[in-house]
Amino acid sequence: MKTLVTGGNGFVGSAIVRKLTQRGEEVRVTVRQGSNTKNIDGLKVERVYADVREGAAIKNALRGCQRLYHTAALYKTWLRDESELSKVNVEGTRTVLGEALNAGVKKVVLTSSIAALGVTPDGTPSDEKVAFNLWHTKLPYELSKHEGEKVAWDFFKRGLPLVVVRPSLVLGERDIYPTPSGKMVLDILNKKYPTYLDGGINVVDVHDVATGHLLAMEKGRVGESYNLGNNDNNVSLKELFSLIAESGGVSPPRVKASYPVVMALSYANLFISNYLTHRPPFLNPGSLQVLHLFKKMDSAKAINELGLPQTPLRETIGKTVAWYKENGYWG
Repeated sequence: MKTLVTGGNGFVGSAIVRKLTQRGEEVRVTVRQGSNTKNIDGLKVERVYADVREGAAIKNALRGCQRLYHTAALYKTWLRDESELSKVNVEGTRTVLGEALNAGVKKVVLTSSIAALGVTPDGTPSDEKVAFNLWHTKLPYELSKHEGEKVAWDFFKRGLPLVVVRPSLVLGERDIYPTPSGKMVLDILNKKYPTYLDGGINVVDVHDVATGHLLAMEKGRVGESYNLGNNDNNVSLKELFSLIAESGGVSPPRVKASYPVVMALSYANLFISNYLTHRPPFLNPGSLQVLHLFKKMDSAKAINELGLPQTPLRETIGKTVAWYKENGYWG
């Protein structure tokens, strides 16, 4: 049985591909021209060059495939042209799932995100029933992932055998770009954060996320969604930053900053990025706003139904920091 993984050279996508090839499965991946393929170099996979927005290329990539993991997405908290997020995460999803429906794929696992999950009024962890309720934030990435899910569920209603998974903040080895999650780790290690804010996030190991995808393909009920997080890892920013610093042997941020003051500075930083440097801002208002929300995740459904593993946070951070050091990103 042949499997297609879109974005198979990415952080999460390549972790899935690695586990599939270890099991001896026949795997095809889509990569874009010019993309960094370090994560899949040496793996026994078939490569097809395709952009998720190109229907003909995706149709060709799906030929002969019975299973699809759609992991390809744009994970950016700042872009000069924010419409790119919608083009990839919404319209790209429409294109890929439309071709999958036409091709008669037997099962699809869509990689969504904690970004598409809502928050509870009392701050308790959100399970799969908590619908997205953060339109007021007007955060382009969060909105694009929510809209991408809406597109996916529309295809489910048309007959696509779909399972949706929502990873929380993913950390681990081989985040080569790095993603905004990995950049946060490196900024702590490089002591670029002199302070911390109230807030937090759920953190999950990339290996658990990859395993969760495979379990969703094997055991996930069609028409259901599963949160891929760690129920012990709803951590405050202070705790998370301290664990990262401890693992790297550096001093953690010790002073709690005022959220309004930091947000004002971040908007000034954003103005400089948008109109002067055209480079990603060090302080991004969107990222700060999300972290300040303290999105807690409840993954009991995936743990109980799928058997989602739960790697301890300290172990995950240790592996992440070690990989960055060994590969010359830091230290």
